[in-house]
Amino acid sequence: MIPFFPASLSLTFLLLPRPSLSLHPSQGVSLGDPVTLRCHLPRLAAWVWLYQEGGWLYPKGKEKEQDAAEFSFVSTLRVHAGRYRCQYRVSESAEVSVESDPVELVLTDLRYPPSSISLHPEQHVGTGTNVTIRCWNKDYGATFLLHKDGSSEPIQRQDSSGGGTATFTLFGVTPADSGIYRCSYRPWHYAFMSSPLGDTVMLEVTPTAAPPGGPPGPKHTTDPIVHPQTH
Repeated sequence: MIPFFPASLSLTFLLLPRPSLSLHPSQGVSLGDPVTLRCHLPRLAAWVWLYQEGGWLYPKGKEKEQDAAEFSFVSTLRVHAGRYRCQYRVSESAEVSVESDPVELVLTDLRYPPSSISLHPEQHVGTGTNVTIRCWNKDYGATFLLHKDGSSEPIQRQDSSGGGTATFTLFGVTPADSGIYRCSYRPWHYAFMSSPLGDTVMLEVTPTAAPPGGPPGPKHTTDPIVHPQTH
């Protein structure tokens, strides 16, 4: 592991296909857990670099050319949390690809107390209602993230106000918004460290009821009846 430096200082970038980078597991990694960053190579490569933004460069030479390179942390530390990209060089020349799109390695620190949560109105609401979800912690300056069970990514994020509180609003909810919600937060001074997921609230959205007698039918206008005059 050596300090970060731009690979472009001595190498020439040409139109090599961009690699892609993925995390395994993709989420839910706690401090001390193992994690692997996999650089997927559109061309066979001799050298692959993994960059941590503002941090370290991890080079990997390949004894045989392959279509992927893996970089693993057996036991993650705080210094491993961050934003990563990868890049590769082909063997027949000094050509270097552009960097991959970034991925974020966010580590959960179980020493941060989970956040609390409240829902208003509580539980059962009708379609079209605006619902407020409030999350708070022990006055940590932090960015709060709102999670819904079944969604792979947070559905909203917001910086805390005074008192370590964030308020999320779901406007005009529908039955699709029904589900279990919870919050986590990321302290401002450790942007890639996260609290564990906090307490849960259940939101149940009922469909709008049809008026008595069934759904309304199409509106008809009735023309006045005109009786023919006789002369």
